[in-house]
Formats: sequence, structure tokens, C-alpha cells
Amino acid sequence: MKHEILAKPDFPIIKLTLSAGESIRAESGAMVAMSSKVKMETKAQGGIFASAKRALFSGESFFQNTFTAEGGEGELFLTSATQGDLEHRSLKNEELILSRGAYVAGSTDLTIDSKWGGFKGFFAGEGLFFLKVSGSGELFFSSFGAIHTVDVDGTYIVDTGHIVGFEPSLDYSIDKVGGLKSLFLSGEGLVARFSGKGRLYVQTRNQNSFASWADTWRRVTRSSSGGGD
Repeated sequence: MKHEILAKPDFPIIKLTLSAGESIRAESGAMVAMSSKVKMETKAQGGIFASAKRALFSGESFFQNTFTAEGGEGELFLTSATQGDLEHRSLKNEELILSRGAYVAGSTDLTIDSKWGGFKGFFAGEGLFFLKVSGSGELFFSSFGAIHTVDVDGTYIVDTGHIVGFEPSLDYSIDKVGGLKSLFLSGEGLVARFSGKGRLYVQTRNQNSFASWADTWRRVTRSSSGGGD
């Protein structure tokens, strides 16, 4: 499988060249275009229960699409639902933890499952579950904004709304920046304090902060009350 990520980081798209018989599995709605040699099959990966768990807890599609090149080499273009970057990671009997909604596509040999993140994720406003991707194969994931890679060796602090993914060799705890005054007045909220040695992926934009900013520009329609004579 050959791949190329075009137009990074603003409006990226994944260009895949599949040899005859090669397949890749993608989130529902990720396909942009494909050649006639590529065939698509839609199903609940891992069964109804596993698909429902991923959809409910990790923000992934209940149904996923598998694209296979048949009768020769095929070309496939995929992208993410969010306005942001795309990243590739080649897993070799490894595991990567992704935040809710970050998964875009991956080799069919990869195993995708929900991972309990503990109540610390709930109190941080990021949910109780992450997405665990494990095995060997090609993985593509997305962010809101650009993706910045950090190789942690020790301790590293990230705003909870900027986490895209991390290796399981890293542990984390939820903490505040500064004292109570900073927590409520600085606009920074809670942070994740990572410790250990491993790779961390962060995004340059925060969906919740953007939604709050956009809401201030939302037009409010006021209905007039009162009747006429």
C-alpha cells in the first residue's frame, strides 16, 4: 500500500494506491473519490456489540467501510470530517491511544476498540473513553488544527482539549495550572500531566474553545410579543 498526504496541514487529503487484493478500512463518510478498480463493503466491524461500544463511547462510526482493489491497482482518496491535519503512523505490533473521533482509516489487520480512560477524563471534559488501535499496519488519524509531535521523556503538560493521541507507555493525570484563581480566571481550565517515555500528539486548536468563540457571533432571533389592536 502506497500513501501520500496532500495539502497539509490546512485541508489535507490521503491519496492511497492499493495493489490488487489490498484493503483499507475507513470511517463512514471518509471517502472522497476512488478509481473503478476499488470496491467498497460496509459492515459493523467486530460485530454489533463492538461497533455499538465504539460508536457510543469513542465517537466512531457504527458502520465502517472496507475498500479493496479488485482486478488490478486502485486509487483511493480519503479525508477526515474535521477541519484539521492528518497524520500517518505505521504500527508494528504496537498500540496507540487516540482521542474521541480522531481515527480516520487503517489497515484491516489493526484492531480497534474502546479503552476506559477513567473518571479523570470525565472531570477533564474529554469523556470516559479513548480509542485503542493495536496490531501491525498503517494508521491514519486526524486533528482539529495542525498536529504537533512531542517525544516525551519525563513530564509534559498539555491542555486536555489539545490531546490527539499518545503511546500507552505514557501515563497521565488530570491537574490544574496554578491555584484556584488561575483555574477559574485564566481560561486554561484543566490540563493532562503526562509522565514516562513515549510519543504524544497534540493539536494546535481546541474544538470546545472554537465552539465557544463561534457562539459569540451566532445571530439571535428575538421574537416580538404582544398583540395588535
